[in-house]
Amino acid sequence: MSVHNLDDLQVFLRVTELGGFSLAARELHLTAGAVSKQIARLERTLGVRLFERSTRRMRVTDEGRAAAEQARAVFVHVEQLTELAARSKNELTGTIRITAPAPLGRRFVAPAVAAFRQLHPGVELELRLSDHIVDLMAEELDIALRIGKLKNSSLIARPLATYRRFLVASPAYLEERGKPRRPSDLQKHSCLVFAYPGELQNSWAFLRGRQRASVEVSGPLRSDSGDVLQSWCAAGLGISLREPWDVFDDLAAGRLVRVLPAWQGEPVTLSAVRVHRDRVSRRVEALIAFLGARWQQQPWTAMSRSR
Repeated sequence: MSVHNLDDLQVFLRVTELGGFSLAARELHLTAGAVSKQIARLERTLGVRLFERSTRRMRVTDEGRAAAEQARAVFVHVEQLTELAARSKNELTGTIRITAPAPLGRRFVAPAVAAFRQLHPGVELELRLSDHIVDLMAEELDIALRIGKLKNSSLIARPLATYRRFLVASPAYLEERGKPRRPSDLQKHSCLVFAYPGELQNSWAFLRGRQRASVEVSGPLRSDSGDVLQSWCAAGLGISLREPWDVFDDLAAGRLVRVLPAWQGEPVTLSAVRVHRDRVSRRVEALIAFLGARWQQQPWTAMSRSR
């Protein structure tokens, strides 16, 4: 297969994944005309029409969908050949694209990525921080670090560590509204809830020894950002159930205090998630194993106990 063919296939895949010639051209730093010419050349080479186009919309044909599936397989094989060549030098090469929740990413993932890069200077890494669940295939991501139960059964997850969330509030809020004495008291308080379309985390479950409590909470403020919830909480706007890495600086500074300290959230799993493939690249395997080993001691657990 010629270099031209591979280049055309790559452009074709981005058009199908992004849903438009102009969007693909913008991402690939090409003109829309150049993208159109490459698609036309690929259609001539394959002898099929890949897209049905009109002035208002574009639709991938059945032949186009089949070609896209085969093209993805081609690039997997190209990647494997590249790694085989590098393996003779006993070094990892290529790019790893990772996504992680923003607070976790800043506190733990970013330094872990830097440490991994020192061990494997031939690997390039791209870290995207978002509290939303992103589509790994559509965004061309290799690994997602995700918290809690995996909803998409087509993905492969490797547990890396566990931790517990805990309740926090500002001293000013508790002075004004009073301290909850049991989990059910939370229903009388303004609770800061993580939420975005299709996801509302307003059912909070706690453990105290063998005792379990579950509470439906509510409040006037909701957000899809852990940073925003932490900020509102420190500003005295309510009680929040937070990850330890979100709030340990504020706890240390006294801007936040623990609420119901005898009660902790149920154990939560932090996993490395990837799309299902017959063979995962060595560099991705190496990074997942590195993160698992680095976080085996669960530094956030020690952090939460020390506050």
